[in-house]
Amino acid sequence: MNYGRYEIVRELGKGSMGVVYQAHDPQIGRTIALKVLRPDRVSSEDFVQRFLKEARAIGRMSHQNIVTVYDVGQDQSTVYIAMEFLEGEALNAYARDRTLTMEQIIDIGIQVADSLDYAHTRGIVHRDIKPQNIMVAPTGVVKLTDFGIAHVEDPEASHQTQAGEILGTPNYMSPEQVMGKKVDGRSDLYSLGVILYELATGSRPFKGENLAAIFHAITSETPARPEALNPQVPKGLSGVILRCLEKNPEERFRTGRELSEALRAILSTGEEVKKAGAGKRKGLLVMILAALAAACVIAAVVFFMATGKKEPPVDMGSLQVSSNPAGAQVYVDGNLKGTAPMALELPVGGHEVRLSMPGHYEWEARVQVDKEGGEPLTVELIPVEE
Repeated sequence: MNYGRYEIVRELGKGSMGVVYQAHDPQIGRTIALKVLRPDRVSSEDFVQRFLKEARAIGRMSHQNIVTVYDVGQDQSTVYIAMEFLEGEALNAYARDRTLTMEQIIDIGIQVADSLDYAHTRGIVHRDIKPQNIMVAPTGVVKLTDFGIAHVEDPEASHQTQAGEILGTPNYMSPEQVMGKKVDGRSDLYSLGVILYELATGSRPFKGENLAAIFHAITSETPARPEALNPQVPKGLSGVILRCLEKNPEERFRTGRELSEALRAILSTGEEVKKAGAGKRKGLLVMILAALAAACVIAAVVFFMATGKKEPPVDMGSLQVSSNPAGAQVYVDGNLKGTAPMALELPVGGHEVRLSMPGHYEWEARVQVDKEGGEPLTVELIPVEE
């Protein structure tokens, strides 16, 4: 299968607007990523223009921390963007699979802040900064991707997003985005602050059982100080993160450069970060001792099993999940279970349940599963405003 001269190798992922493939450019023997607008979106001129706007937005930039666009074309009744193929993982997967040091977290923040400063000085506001849109290479180099809903300052553009439209991903949206107000680069810096908070503490600053609760938290609640949740977070980093999360844009960092300089200053002093690293080494020793203790426990379990003892059974409960519209993907504790509506058999207790559907905001909450079976879980998915 080809789009233009590009030969499709495999599908990499899907979004609300398009499908991304790994492809081969035979002219120069290069592996690329090919983003193709979904067939059901081609009929909408607004979607086509937004898709092409992404290509223009990235194509006018050249920065080591921003994905590179090579080509834009049209084939098979759709349009496509040929861009740099990135080796590595999205930041959410990268952070989930390893324990990041404070130095690594700060370095990621510096790279993203630098890329945002570059984009903002060229009139481009990303508006959807989230871990899924930040790729981390095996070398640690960060690349910012997916400018699909970016605002581009272009006086000749015939279609611009108006104030009142809500675009973005709920957990990482700034207060001004939530309220449908006009946004500038400081909104992107707020979203980066949410990511740094999550990386440093393992928890998001604003939570809720539904979209309305999340939006209320973003606009009204004050988050806990990061060092209160994780004593290994340097106070300097905690202060930088909280400044990013100020409700009033005027009280945040004015530019990505200001933010990156503040993060570099933390690294340059080094004392607090080294203390945090020492805490990690102490924690590692505790983990080793705990592992030895666990080995003793396992040996005891094996002994008792050999004498005929059995582990106590796990209490199971049921959960009925449905979505409107139907067909949302259902994740439980990070694992895909299928599509709604569906019945799940789960261990009794609390579980993180997430529903995802292209073109809609994700829904995520902690759900309690009872042995007797509780009320059916019915989730109303809210479409993304286009």
